[in-house]
Amino acid sequence: MANIKVLVGSTYGNASQIAEDCTDQLQGLGHEAAVLSEATYEQVVEDTDVLLICTSTVGQGEVPANLLPIYEQLKDRSPVLSHVRFGLIALGDSSYETYAEGGKQMNELMHDLQAKPLGQTLYIDSCETPDADEEAASWIDVWSTKL
Repeated sequence: MANIKVLVGSTYGNASQIAEDCTDQLQGLGHEAAVLSEATYEQVVEDTDVLLICTSTVGQGEVPANLLPIYEQLKDRSPVLSHVRFGLIALGDSSYETYAEGGKQMNELMHDLQAKPLGQTLYIDSCETPDADEEAASWIDVWSTKL
């Protein structure tokens, strides 16, 4: 089974709740999974095989404050993460021009660091998705089979 580190970018708690629920679900499937709500560079770079990133977008399309430090450290230091596989859940509101931009920035960074995407990104649009938790749970069921 996989050892999964879950990175969270959340301002109002929606992404945090989804990350916690996904972590519980992954553990129930037999994986080791832990939420890192304010991850350090060492936690992300050392002994990481799989990352699950769950993030919202704030302001004018920025990465949330609790995820921003690790985003900037990874961007500045540019470690090669070619051995890391990752999944991404991006929350947003499509009525804004910067819909899910925080997730898109994390996705671009992971690709720049040579991490390997594991399945398709899940975009959860608050305008169109009445139950984000249910959408994420369905996605985790499929995503976890790729581990």
